[in-house]
Amino acid sequence: MDVKKGQEIELLIENTFYGGRAEGYMGDNHVLTDRGLPGQKLLVRVKKKRPGKLEATTVKRLEKSPEETEAPCIHAETCGGCSMQGTNYPYQLALKNQQVQALFQSKKIEVPHWLDPIKSPLESEYRNKMEFTFGNEYKDGPLTLGMHQRGRRFDIVDTYDCRLIDADFRKIRTATVDFFRNTKEKPYHKISREGSLRNLVLRKGHYTGEIMTHLITTSAIDESLIHQWKQEILDQQLKGINKSILWTKNDSFADAVKSDETILLEGSYEIKEKLQGLDFRITPFSFFQTNSTGANELYGILKQKLEKHDEEIFDLYCGLGTITQILAQNANHVTGIDIVDEAIQQAKESAKENGIENCRFIAGDVKDKLHQLTTKPDVLVLDPPRPGVNEEAMQDLLNMNPQKIIYVSCNPKTLVTNLQQAIESGYKVKEAQCIDLFPATPHMETVCLLTRK
Repeated sequence: MDVKKGQEIELLIENTFYGGRAEGYMGDNHVLTDRGLPGQKLLVRVKKKRPGKLEATTVKRLEKSPEETEAPCIHAETCGGCSMQGTNYPYQLALKNQQVQALFQSKKIEVPHWLDPIKSPLESEYRNKMEFTFGNEYKDGPLTLGMHQRGRRFDIVDTYDCRLIDADFRKIRTATVDFFRNTKEKPYHKISREGSLRNLVLRKGHYTGEIMTHLITTSAIDESLIHQWKQEILDQQLKGINKSILWTKNDSFADAVKSDETILLEGSYEIKEKLQGLDFRITPFSFFQTNSTGANELYGILKQKLEKHDEEIFDLYCGLGTITQILAQNANHVTGIDIVDEAIQQAKESAKENGIENCRFIAGDVKDKLHQLTTKPDVLVLDPPRPGVNEEAMQDLLNMNPQKIIYVSCNPKTLVTNLQQAIESGYKVKEAQCIDLFPATPHMETVCLLTRK
């Protein structure tokens, strides 16, 4: 059968890859599409054609996988957030674990001890942070506040019943969009540069109940509306505590949450979360694991990987110093380094509040600061952003010759590249384990323990 570009075809999914891509066959053609689960039959549209190989995008699901049930979220088909909604959880966990293992095998990385994956304590309503975007569900449609539609650049799904967040988040989101629907304010359009409403970012301490509500607009908005909106949020009956309400002005062209000016409207500039018995401060733009219950499991695992003779630990890309302080409970001394000065200042303050004296924090680029330190680590802990550690910086870290490296990764695709470099420098992967911090999505956290050969 001769298939043309733009043609829609039926495809039975036979295999999937980490990140959600899937494959099947149509005659002699290998077909790769953007999403799918083994056993699903999809209608896909061909976007690229090469001899014996087709690349496609999914149009809709025709038949469910045997592992699927009804999705608990009514937005599952249109929202781009949760491609594994409705898949039974044990299967999700096993499939993602298998996909990560396949990445290791593709790079010929041997792991003598691949530990069983750790499930998330919460399968839904687990996110402690959600970033919503103002927009329209269709061109010139009514104001919406939610997530980008799957495969669409501009259209926004009104995710009033999102299952990744708890009832407090849903209530604040709905109160916000209802309020602005009764005004003349429009969503910001990144092409025309018109409109004032950009984002609503919500944070909540799962263990403390403290809530941060953060509205992002352009500076062109009617400022009197901001204070009316604040009162609307304060009037909500919530299970948690309205600890912080903020307003950020953002006139940048970039489609991202940035601050030209951030104004505290009510309460405190920060909220707190408690993990492994310690308190941590969360500020509006700081990084914090989005699944508190899952992070608690993850950090417990990291503590177990330390031994009594591990005297000096370096925690690189330490952010708010969460891992630094938690590991300090089981170590002689820990040094945390991060390039974000605000995060380091928060880390110092929370360490003081937690009564932890056997750690220090340094603000600056990891590469530069490592050359200035006179001490050498017994254990190197890496928890980098999604791009991983660049080759030059990774080599600098390996040249320090720590006895052990504990690598925490939210992106196994970049993890395996860094591991290959470590192996070439005389290290071996002793064990690896996946921890699911992102149920209903194709993502997975991975922890690896490396030792010198």
